[in-house]
Amino acid sequence: MKRFYTILLTVLLLGGMGFPLISQVNPQRSVMEAPEKIKIKLSENRLTIENLPKDDILEIYNIMGVKVFSRRVKAGTNEYTLSLPKGFYILKIGKITKKIAIS
Repeated sequence: MKRFYTILLTVLLLGGMGFPLISQVNPQRSVMEAPEKIKIKLSENRLTIENLPKDDILEIYNIMGVKVFSRRVKAGTNEYTLSLPKGFYILKIGKITKKIAIS
């Protein structure tokens, strides 16, 4: 048992066999800001998409799963007019999915 502790202590003192125990921080490295969260707002028939990181395809499905709207959307903040009847829909932009209600 004493030998085990001796080996463990040696490994810890040598830095875990090539793996540093203490992480070194580079003070000149800039900290990257977290990307802003994408915001999707619906007001009457106007759909606003904010902070979209890249161009993508906007798809809207009715509750039966039928695609009722499709359009290419640009990166950044944009507003689109929807001419859909009142009801509940599923909105999809890339990997983002959201439920919306048009009233």
